Amino acid sequence: MKFVELEKQEFIEYSQSHPQGLFFQSPYWIEIKEQNGWQGKIVGIKKDGKIIAATILLIKKVIGNIRFAYAPRGFLLDYSDFPLLEVFTNEIKSYLKNLGVAFLKINPYVDYQLRDVNGEPMENTKNDALMEKLKSLGYIHYGFYVDMDEKKDLEPRWISVLDIKGKTIDELFKNFRSGTKWGINNSKKNFITMVEANEDNLFEFKNLMEHTSERRGFVDRPLSYYTEMFKILKRENAVKVLFAEINFKELLEFTKARYEKNAKRLEVIKDNPKKQKEFNEISSEQKSLEPRLETLHKNVEEFGEKKIIAGGWYMLYGREIVYLFGASYKPFMRYNSQYLLQYEMLKFAIDEGYDKFNFYGIDGNFDENSVNYGLFDFKRGFNADVHELIGEFDLIVNKSLYKQYNLLFKGYKVMKAIQKKLIK
Repeated sequence: MKFVELEKQEFIEYSQSHPQGLFFQSPYWIEIKEQNGWQGKIVGIKKDGKIIAATILLIKKVIGNIRFAYAPRGFLLDYSDFPLLEVFTNEIKSYLKNLGVAFLKINPYVDYQLRDVNGEPMENTKNDALMEKLKSLGYIHYGFYVDMDEKKDLEPRWISVLDIKGKTIDELFKNFRSGTKWGINNSKKNFITMVEANEDNLFEFKNLMEHTSERRGFVDRPLSYYTEMFKILKRENAVKVLFAEINFKELLEFTKARYEKNAKRLEVIKDNPKKQKEFNEISSEQKSLEPRLETLHKNVEEFGEKKIIAGGWYMLYGREIVYLFGASYKPFMRYNSQYLLQYEMLKFAIDEGYDKFNFYGIDGNFDENSVNYGLFDFKRGFNADVHELIGEFDLIVNKSLYKQYNLLFKGYKVMKAIQKKLIK
């Protein structure tokens, strides 16, 4: 076995065929991160000329000019092969030490415990053997966070993934929850169509994300972040950004026609005692159509014929599509466009031969009263399984530098806390 730096193309071929090969483990992700001051390396182990373990390493200066490395979503190897894991760990430690790196951070795309669609754990599936092996190799675990709001890891530990290999969209649809089926069908009735993003209209996605960040309380990124990432990934056919666009004019005309048809029918049956039940049902529908018509008139006046009301950012790499970002305007969530977005992307994923559709981050708290339960429940509606990943680890490369980093980081956190109080 030989530890080597890998060529870009040979790594792409290896990572795209690997079960854990997400877009994070790609040279394209290196190119994106280099825009923000990271340095990228690609290393691996070859046996008889064949790659048997590999990873990208992102390296950056942090507090006090101390450098750390990050292997996003962990190494691409067989984690059950403990001798290989040990050799690769030792080789990477030596490699990074020569580069003056203090520590390495990993968050493997590996389950800690298998769970079902409802988040219920499956018996005797805890991956404690791997946990113990990693700890014995010097990896420091960051803990098993549950609530998304308590997340300290760089990437979600709890994700939602749907197996689509060898399945048709009709087979998947049959297993969706009734509310999800209704949402998809209702969205279609509301004259919503899909529009693919390009560089000219990508600002629409930024606008959606900005609105969503204000509503849900997270920090959004600048437009330049999305445009640069989009340019790099689009060049490699590694991204797809879809918008849900509603046609207010057509929906208004359809609703108006429905209202007028009902009015004519009511006039015909109003004096017929035998039609009383029908009369009451149509009258009830008319009452619900009246405010809808008023809202649609206002929407046409304010926004014109069409408006983008939701969007999804999907990463295309290897055997899996990842739904990385999703955003929507709250006033238009009644049209259920996010359901149709996922449905259309699932059709695309099946047509393109992907094995999995990764809805990505969810909360590990499955209590109906929890803050982020709605996000989990939305993704569960597509019959996606919950995956509880093993979590995040630090591997100390240089003890002295790592100690300095922790001391400086504690001081940094104290200063930030003081600044917060002063601002208040």
